[in-house]
Amino acid sequence: MTRSEAPGVPRIHALPERLANQIAAGEVVERPASVLKELLENSLDAGAERVHVDIEHGGARLIRVRDDGVGIHRQDLALALGRHATSKIASLEDLENVASLGFRGEALPSIASVSRLELCSCPAGEEGGWRLAAEGCTDTLSPQPAAHPRGTTVSVRDLFYNTPARRKFLRTEKTEYRHLEDVLKRAALSRFDCAFTLRHNARETYALAAAANEAERGRRVARLCGNAFMEQSLALSFEASDLGLNGWVGAPGYSRGVADLQYFFVNGRMVRDQLLRHAVRQAHHGLIESGRHPAYVLFLDIGPAQVDVNVHPSKHEVRFRDARSVHDFIVRGVRQTLAGDANGVSGAAPVLAPAPAFGHAAVNHAVVREHASAYAGLRAVARDPGRAGNDLFGEALQQIDRRYVVARNAEGLVVVDARRAFRLVARAALDKALAVGAIAARPLLVPAAVAVEEGQADVLERRLPFLESVGFDLRRVAPASISCRGIPAPLAAASPADLVLAIASHVAANPIEGEHSAGEAAALFDAVLAQCDLTAVWPWDHDAMNDLLRQLGRLREASPTGDGDGVWHQLDADDIAALLRSGR
Repeated sequence: MTRSEAPGVPRIHALPERLANQIAAGEVVERPASVLKELLENSLDAGAERVHVDIEHGGARLIRVRDDGVGIHRQDLALALGRHATSKIASLEDLENVASLGFRGEALPSIASVSRLELCSCPAGEEGGWRLAAEGCTDTLSPQPAAHPRGTTVSVRDLFYNTPARRKFLRTEKTEYRHLEDVLKRAALSRFDCAFTLRHNARETYALAAAANEAERGRRVARLCGNAFMEQSLALSFEASDLGLNGWVGAPGYSRGVADLQYFFVNGRMVRDQLLRHAVRQAHHGLIESGRHPAYVLFLDIGPAQVDVNVHPSKHEVRFRDARSVHDFIVRGVRQTLAGDANGVSGAAPVLAPAPAFGHAAVNHAVVREHASAYAGLRAVARDPGRAGNDLFGEALQQIDRRYVVARNAEGLVVVDARRAFRLVARAALDKALAVGAIAARPLLVPAAVAVEEGQADVLERRLPFLESVGFDLRRVAPASISCRGIPAPLAAASPADLVLAIASHVAANPIEGEHSAGEAAALFDAVLAQCDLTAVWPWDHDAMNDLLRQLGRLREASPTGDGDGVWHQLDADDIAALLRSGR
């Protein structure tokens, strides 16, 4: 007797198709809203200009989606209910450049395996349609003639009727309908050129006409997101190389107690992506209160080959080829819109369009800039007046050229070179950490891939234990590429890429082997501080500037340095008068 034939050893066998489909349904069909999402994506991919949705009992009894898209040929109806069958991709190249919403070819058979599904369709150019039904499986009957206009209707009845364990996890009708309604909202926001209607228990709740111009699009957003959002939103249009960001973002004074009004679309696909959410959140840093959430409807356009949408069965998540660049691009676009800054950054060419004229006036950039600045200043003082500044350097008033901080103290005005101030503060923090042998590391939300010379990468790879001991989390991911996953906390405002390049240059010129010393660590930080702008990703809001002034004040008290040694300069009334008299 062979080992595989021994008693009690289970044999490998193929799963029955019905069971395999029900397992797949567990990935695709979480609740009625999951079914509606898949059906709406199919309708939109079919080029529908009108979509009608009928719901009964929160979707548990009926979900019907009817569209006027291209339809399905009679010969393809049975294939549509088979696994891994689709009209949307045919090759690996297609998979790497996905432009459609759905493409896996698993949704309809998965839905059919846990419901009573009926599929009716009439292709363009045909006089009549055809009907196919499946109940709890994909063993279908032959297509039967059926009266049907051009397009497709999918009716899903008695969801989970044959899987009671899953049916009992459905929530109340009201809760399930709220999820269904949110799915329709997302679809309607993603395709302004398509009309949508939604009926629940025979009562019409949404009737959205196609939106052909900016005013009509604005009215649709107001209908779906509320008039208050549109009345206090800024239109956003920002472009750089092959990236485009458009949509609406709540003005600096508008935020919400919960993150319920946040819609982000990537190439028309609604996603819930932590990288994108973090980018928008970072752009709002200093403009909204802690615990409050920004509101936005944003659309990112990116080359299909630059984003992978095939990372999750429900396609809620995406993966970007250059995640760091996408993250920084979104931060810049949203931040400049909030500040009303019409100047480009890092080669970007932003276009700050006026908000659509429906219910509120077009945005004036100067007004928005003044609003954002004033709001941030009031927020910093009103939230905690005692922490607005410090006795030595006072309270931050404004930044100039993203380099200098102008503050007000008891003696008058003080001008601080933020870059030099950062070096002082970071050097002090690093020296203190080196003295106790513990440098706190700050993980990056999005690792940064940095191209270096192959020889530098060799040296870096050998010195990774040393670099890790001083707060850098680096990995060699290619012969000439280093991934930065964490940096020392005192250097958190620097660009990770700049830090890696500075480190690579230093260690290549100083290839010390064996055990490292405190002196080597100090030399490394000297090189980094000399080469890097520590304000590269600093938010430049009032809270951040006041925090820098407080840290600088503590250093000044501990070690007086005259007039600041080029770091700051105090101006009293006599100094200002002298400047005015000199004509400078």
